[in-house]
Amino acid sequence: MKISINDVGDKVRFSISDYDEKYMDVFKMCFYNETDGVFYKEFSKDYKYINNVIENFENNAEEMFNQLGYFSDVPWQDALRLFCEKVKGYNIDWWLTGSCASCIRGISLKPHDVDIMVDSKDVYLIEDIFAENLIEPVVDTGGWLTKDFGVIFLNARIDIASDPVESLDDPIPVDCGPTAKKSLEIINWEGFEIKVPPIELQLNANKIRNRLDRAKLIEDYIDSIDK
Repeated sequence: MKISINDVGDKVRFSISDYDEKYMDVFKMCFYNETDGVFYKEFSKDYKYINNVIENFENNAEEMFNQLGYFSDVPWQDALRLFCEKVKGYNIDWWLTGSCASCIRGISLKPHDVDIMVDSKDVYLIEDIFAENLIEPVVDTGGWLTKDFGVIFLNARIDIASDPVESLDDPIPVDCGPTAKKSLEIINWEGFEIKVPPIELQLNANKIRNRLDRAKLIEDYIDSIDK
């Protein structure tokens, strides 16, 4: 896999070429553009931590893609623990969603990353705290499913997103939408009190995405706590 960083006008282009075909679905999942077999993303040169992003991408992108494709182990526990330690003491309203939110309840879903939701008012503080760990800038999505989105790499990929939009809960509420944000629960994990969505919303999310094996594990967990 060849990683290239190039200036393109007022942007910096992060390109991936000479890769094994097994990575193609990973790049597409991460919303990379593709031209003539080269996958790429572009970000503004003016981003305040762009030099950090460049360094982290050069050093960690291949490992990040390996983990996302399950081609190498995913130390999500290390990543989540480090995140919790670094934000401790700051007044940041954040919550955990995705597979890790099920895992810290004791459900083994084998995450390929860590999904963190924050309020947009805290995005600048998150960027400052994790300036050395950014592998994609935190940017305004311009009307996507969340207001902001960016990526940290702390031994594993951590997605940072803010202010989920109402359409996420259509046709039914899921674990990363406004309904989840209004009904968070607290799980104690390794001494950290972590906010997570109701387990029923995580079941909805996996059913919608046709992840039936994961849905069955969640259903078994729900049955066990109802007894």
